[in-house]
Amino acid sequence: MYRHELKYMINPGDAQIIRGRLKNICSFDEFTDENGRYRVSSIYFDDFCNSAINDNLFGQLKRKKFRIRVYNNEDKIIKLERKSKNNDGGKKDSALITKDQYSQIMNGEYISLDRNDNEVLNDFLNCQKTRLLKPKVVVEYDREAYIFEPGNVRITFDSNIRSSVGKMDILEKNTITAPVTRDSETIMEIKYTGFLPGFIKNIIKINSSQQAFSKYAACRSYII
Repeated sequence: MYRHELKYMINPGDAQIIRGRLKNICSFDEFTDENGRYRVSSIYFDDFCNSAINDNLFGQLKRKKFRIRVYNNEDKIIKLERKSKNNDGGKKDSALITKDQYSQIMNGEYISLDRNDNEVLNDFLNCQKTRLLKPKVVVEYDREAYIFEPGNVRITFDSNIRSSVGKMDILEKNTITAPVTRDSETIMEIKYTGFLPGFIKNIIKINSSQQAFSKYAACRSYII
């Protein structure tokens, strides 16, 4: 199911105010630590034509890209995700992979599948073989996430966005990265299915205007 997604570049003051309001009605994301945050690390893939970054930069209405994502650089949960975009809607499908499968993919090897495996894995393997998918960039940031279950609403605050420099290994805690946003910049994203409840709109009401911002494109552009 495709979801709506709104993005805002906000300052630390607005972020603090909105967080304070959300804490009264929302629950934290499952990956949150005792400080209310966690680290998100993703490796993004692209093909021999650089279709993923070009479709993003040119605003192609229908597009997809693959990434591998972990949290806090741990191997407990390693997800292979396919992000699809269709006009204003976004969709994310995923499959869990093992640490061995992660290593195989990063070494350019094909993981073996049976017909009962996840469709995302099959699609990725097909693109690996026909489009020569390869890892291109690591995108890493600190996240604070809030969930409002009744409306299937998810609000995240991403800061300290950084890109890989050299080795791409999201299971390595000391990988060298470089910042692509300023300390004063926080990305607030609101994702919801169907409609956004009115009181949530009031809580997140700020002076900043909605804008398109892709962490992937920002990090990818940084290393090009």
